[in-house]
Amino acid sequence: MLDTDLQLGRYGITARLFKLISDLPKDQKLILLKQFIGDDVTAQLCKLIIEMSEEQQIILLEQLEATPTVELPERTVSLDGNDSSMRENQRKPCLINANYRIQNKDFKSYILDISIGGVFIETNENFTIGQKVELNFTLPNYSRPFKLAGTISWGSPRGFGMKFDGVAAQQGEILRSFVEQKE
Repeated sequence: MLDTDLQLGRYGITARLFKLISDLPKDQKLILLKQFIGDDVTAQLCKLIIEMSEEQQIILLEQLEATPTVELPERTVSLDGNDSSMRENQRKPCLINANYRIQNKDFKSYILDISIGGVFIETNENFTIGQKVELNFTLPNYSRPFKLAGTISWGSPRGFGMKFDGVAAQQGEILRSFVEQKE
């Protein structure tokens, strides 16, 4: 019993880290992977697979075959986090209180990243792509609240991406200024 407690203590942080990484959206996993191993992601993955035992390789193949294929929009993946040509709008990581309404039900959570075109909202709730969202939030250093309507464009175990239906010119400039602002 004592050995088990010690092992859990020793590996508990690692287990939590793996859980956090596994809950990240695919594009953020790729960014993190590239930061760890550099530019040659494919070569590193091939090396890891070659170093696996034959049994591990078979298990990996079975898992890959069982994984449903999901078509991701081409413009959502940026490997270095700075390449805005791969994304319609530059995104900024943040932690902003958010109140939102979906199907006449109110929710409170956090915006984890923001752009002029949309946000990622952290939640454990399950929503359907295409659902309409009414979002209210206030940007740091700007006192007027934003009230924006949008649509859920994608989801993950950590939350959902919301694409704004339209942003007034003045609000767009304020959002752009906030996104481009350096920490």
